[in-house]
Amino acid sequence: QGLALRAKSGVGETAPLILFVGSGYERKGLATLLSALARMERRDARLWVVGRDRHELLLRKLAQTLDVDQRVLFLGAQADVKPFYGAADVFALPTLYDPFPNAALEALACGLPIVTTTGCGAAELVTADNGRVIAAGDVDAIAASLDALCGRAPAMRDAARASVAHLDL
Repeated sequence: QGLALRAKSGVGETAPLILFVGSGYERKGLATLLSALARMERRDARLWVVGRDRHELLLRKLAQTLDVDQRVLFLGAQADVKPFYGAADVFALPTLYDPFPNAALEALACGLPIVTTTGCGAAELVTADNGRVIAAGDVDAIAASLDALCGRAPAMRDAARASVAHLDL
């Protein structure tokens, strides 16, 4: 289902796909993530944004200003996010503050290595084996972390799943 979703959206099997899930784009760091996408070495990386925010038009304009709009797909709110986790390679949540986001837990459970910040409660589950934790707002660190994880994502899937295996609903 993930490969079909990628193909339908024009993302090839080999292009790294970064997933952002959440609403409240300012607090969850979407502007920072867009800036990081522009600074990544991997120019083939794509970003899917799942969620809704009243300032989405401003973020779309920022993507244009940063010249990454052709690599970003704003998908809106989705009733079922599972196929998007299944299509992605890496999960990014560069949040300023989030006590313990379900999206980060879901991403790990789906085998996605994550990039998040010290302001995210889920950071306590992140190790060098399943992701990276950086300072909120550090665009260069986010870009470097995404580049690193895009290259290692398949090898990190089992560790990502194992990191949340002890949790239940």
